[in-house]
Amino acid sequence: MRITKRNLENVLSRINAQSGAAAEAWTQNSDGVWRANVGTYVLDYAYGGVRLGQLCNESGGQRDITVRGTKREVYHMMHAFLRGLEAAEDNHHNRQP
Repeated sequence: MRITKRNLENVLSRINAQSGAAAEAWTQNSDGVWRANVGTYVLDYAYGGVRLGQLCNESGGQRDITVRGTKREVYHMMHAFLRGLEAAEDNHHNRQP
């Protein structure tokens, strides 16, 4: 199976939904100023590769979640990250009081 940008975007949507992050990376306020939605996960394409990042400030600064790799490599890393988010959620709900 060929991994496409659409495949990556679908996993990205699932990661943002699972983490409770905004679906869109940027929001325009009433003054017309665009601000990054801090905590939202994004795809960063550069140098012939892609990586998963997370917005960490309103000006658009990012932290790396995965290393930069091919679409296929990052697709698999994103699925592993998503499974980790799901497992953390399951563990949170299954804790004894």
